[in-house]
Amino acid sequence: MDGGDSAGGSAELARLIDQYGETLVPDLLRFYGVDIRQVFVEGSGVTPRFALSLILGLPPESATVALIRGGKQFQGWTTDRYLTAGIYNAVRELTYAFICANSKKKPNPPEPIPLPSNEPTKPKAHKPGSFAAIALSQMNQIRQTRKE
Repeated sequence: MDGGDSAGGSAELARLIDQYGETLVPDLLRFYGVDIRQVFVEGSGVTPRFALSLILGLPPESATVALIRGGKQFQGWTTDRYLTAGIYNAVRELTYAFICANSKKKPNPPEPIPLPSNEPTKPKAHKPGSFAAIALSQMNQIRQTRKE
């Protein structure tokens, strides 16, 4: 293996290993039983092109595909999961519409199941009296007394 593989794929494989190596190694072992280090073993049968084809064929629930899509929040989100979330949200909305149509008192609308997104999440405000709110308040008081 001097200067690349005659079968091709070496440069792209190297780029993917550099970018996603921490997830490629376990994904290739988990889904195919292939150790990426076999690429460097002469006669192993695992050429860069073969390894690249395995990587490109990783299923949507793999950690590598999740990172390529935008982050760990996408891990496990297959087409089936998106469809299930959509059906669940639709049933909740229809139930809400039915209750609104047949009731004098309008309830709060249902919260949809959150879908993974590339947008940064905004921190939620802590409810007054919750542990997080009390802890944050005490930490802010300590910081303020240290400044004074």
